Amino acid sequence: MKKYYVTGPRRLELRDETLPDPGPGQVLIRTRVSALSTGTEVWRYINGGHYGGEGSACGYNSVGVVVAVGPGVTQVRPGDVAFAAEPHAEAMVVDARKVVPLPPDVDYEAAAFTYLPTLGLHALRSAAYTPGENVLVIGQGIVGVLAAQVARLVGARVVAFEPDATRRLVAQRAGVERILDPRADESNVQVEAFFGEPGPDVIIETSQSWSGLADAIRVAHAGTRIAVVGIYRADPAPDIAAALLRASLMDRDHFHNQHVRFIGCSNDPAEDYPPDAVRWTIKRNMQYVAEHIIAGTLAPARAITHRFCWNDLEQVYDRLASGDRSMVGITLDWDSPDIA
Repeated sequence: MKKYYVTGPRRLELRDETLPDPGPGQVLIRTRVSALSTGTEVWRYINGGHYGGEGSACGYNSVGVVVAVGPGVTQVRPGDVAFAAEPHAEAMVVDARKVVPLPPDVDYEAAAFTYLPTLGLHALRSAAYTPGENVLVIGQGIVGVLAAQVARLVGARVVAFEPDATRRLVAQRAGVERILDPRADESNVQVEAFFGEPGPDVIIETSQSWSGLADAIRVAHAGTRIAVVGIYRADPAPDIAAALLRASLMDRDHFHNQHVRFIGCSNDPAEDYPPDAVRWTIKRNMQYVAEHIIAGTLAPARAITHRFCWNDLEQVYDRLASGDRSMVGITLDWDSPDIA
């Protein structure tokens, strides 16, 4: 069984491992397609593993066919299709409670994105979004595009900010209603014109860029809730740090007196709590997303820009690490030896 590991800064290793038979409560899944989380995965590749540690398996978006189940498993059976938030690998043994069963005719590429839209979903809930509110999504990488799709799904009027022209085209093809260049002088005016007097009720910041956070503060209105999904992994440049300081601490009329709120967003609990204790967990979020992918009301496949074979992952990481911003939605085919 082939499985990828990051073994050091910009070092990727494909290992052949012996996969055990599934034990009690486990399932064995043969991977058909895996998808990339281009921000987190590339950061780990550049820095040598999970939060700097070496030897990390990489990736967490895989869909495949159940090959075998262990004792006590009733959720799925051999031949079923299922998603699991597991690494890029030829096959995986997974706790059955963490898999999301899917219908046999599901689009494997779309299903490989069952997890990533939950980040936008969690951000909306964390920001106390109510149907009909205005949502601005900053950044149109894969997480941002899918967050915009989810916001539209739940009834929001959506604007996206993205400085890269290629990514704006990707977002447009993916159905994002309105995409603006935040560097354009008229971007503030265009946001005002689209949203009207209330402005953005919720801003989902996915860019992982301090300049994206500065843009969020710049366009916020009274009571705007800024849900921060992106992780800022380096100190801001001096000019951006100065702009953030002015906007968030010194401009009392725009920030302090308007009660702009920041919400840190990761995701709901991974544990399988009873619904009466914790209503939403990652598993239930993924089930919600999967239902809409199956129904065609959520279309993550429209954000796919590149399709590769499983043995091209190092090439993909290198391109992303070198700053290739044309690559947004990326899938790996685990069936074919050739690029799709």
